[in-house]
Amino acid sequence: MSELASLLDARLSRLPDGPVVVGFSGGLDSTVLLHALASCAQARQRGLSALHVCHHLHPDSPRWAAQAHGIAQSLGVAFDPVDVVVDTITEEGVEAAARRARYRAFAQQVPASGVLALAHHRDDQVETVLLRLLHGAGNEGLAGMRSLRRLHGEGSAWLWRPLLDQPRSTLEAYAHQHGLRWIDDPANAQPEFARNRVRHRVVPVLREAFPQAEARLLDAAQRLREESDA
Repeated sequence: MSELASLLDARLSRLPDGPVVVGFSGGLDSTVLLHALASCAQARQRGLSALHVCHHLHPDSPRWAAQAHGIAQSLGVAFDPVDVVVDTITEEGVEAAARRARYRAFAQQVPASGVLALAHHRDDQVETVLLRLLHGAGNEGLAGMRSLRRLHGEGSAWLWRPLLDQPRSTLEAYAHQHGLRWIDDPANAQPEFARNRVRHRVVPVLREAFPQAEARLLDAAQRLREESDA
């Protein structure tokens, strides 16, 4: 078992019992998460499966769904595709509308006794804190994403983000080490999306000008989470 899989196995043992469902886009991050969990006997025993949400925002969406199915099949993991309709004419923007549709599908598809595993990592957390700061969020928003919370309120499934303390470089190294293939969504490079502007334009400048900026942001978010919990 790899170091990453061992880490996931240890963290999974501390979660409530229930089936584990990976939110699986087929991109690098979720492919690494699914592959690593697939090597954990504990995850297999919990009925590990992959849930793919197809937003139909790109002409290649059906092909990506088929490719994601193939990845899950090669790992011997059950695959559940879900089609959603995204409101592309909305004040909140396509990015936010797609996220809303995706999480609505998660809430409907993951059983209340289950654990939804998402592949957000350390770099995603930095981007989230910066975006919320730019939107004028309060303390709870600036606390960033939580590694474990209820998906849709009390009594619903758990939402688990086991890779939040892992940099994307760790996931990339794992993918190359294991010869993984994944889907590259061109939307991840389009500058009209706020997260992409933060990822490709803001964070690199911050990193160069203030090498400790990301660590300081994450430390501040952690303190806010602890204060909120207290």
